[in-house]
Amino acid sequence: MTTITNRRVPRTTAVRSSVMVSEYVYSPHVDFFIDRVDRDSGYEMANFHIHHKYEIYYEIEGSRRYFIEDAAYIVNAGCVVLIGENQIHKTASLGDTASSRIVVNFSREYLDKIMDIFPEVDFFSFLSEEHNHLLSNITVKQQNHIQGLLQQLLALQEETSPESDALRKMLLATLLLELKDLCRQQQEQGGENGRVSNHIVDQIQAYIAEHYAEKLTLTGIASQFYISPYYLSRLFKKSINLSLIEYINGVRIKAAQNLIEKSNESISDIAEKTGFMTTAHFRRVFKDATGLSPQQYRQYYKRVNK
Repeated sequence: MTTITNRRVPRTTAVRSSVMVSEYVYSPHVDFFIDRVDRDSGYEMANFHIHHKYEIYYEIEGSRRYFIEDAAYIVNAGCVVLIGENQIHKTASLGDTASSRIVVNFSREYLDKIMDIFPEVDFFSFLSEEHNHLLSNITVKQQNHIQGLLQQLLALQEETSPESDALRKMLLATLLLELKDLCRQQQEQGGENGRVSNHIVDQIQAYIAEHYAEKLTLTGIASQFYISPYYLSRLFKKSINLSLIEYINGVRIKAAQNLIEKSNESISDIAEKTGFMTTAHFRRVFKDATGLSPQQYRQYYKRVNK
């Protein structure tokens, strides 16, 4: 098996049906993706992501702030972040410090054959539960074991034989079952969910969830809560690592995804119904978040759900 070194990795590699291709980490075109990146300084994702795939994020070194859905978490070295399908997420640095991480993205379909063999086993639902987003109560021995499984998956990323594909799937299934058990243990031990919360921000998020289809502005929302726009802007960014407009766009994109998947409405009608001022702006934000245009997303969703 290939030896993995701690290198600075500028590229991303994805695997689908034993064919190597280059893709964005959030691209729905691939069923399995694994990547390790080591950085010498701070880094912040340019846009939030949302995709029809699950994600496992392991922090090897450093600390980061991780935004998932409507909450933010502090992720330290040795912690695991679990993200379900269609959950908005984004990371940011905590200062200009070095960090290392391994990230795995995979679709439910990738483990179809293993699920057929073990139909009574639920491999996925725990990944989407809010109290499991941050897995932090992990011993050093458990951390080393998790990182070892991830390193084995990394070592297989250049392999395209049927045997290596089978091993990759079995390793992923093993990793999922072990993480599921660690989540159970953390809950039994009364472990904290690690959420960074703020009462005002929670209220604003609830307001946006109710009014996202309307015209929303920083000034207008600030006036609803009797605070200044400047304070609202700073508070929101500090609390959940997203600007107010990024968060509003995320809520709108999730609503748009639902309409694209479940209706035959035109893209322009969906853009209007979900609060976007123009169809062009909607297309741009949607592609930044999902890696696909709204039309491509509709075609992809119909294909995978035949």
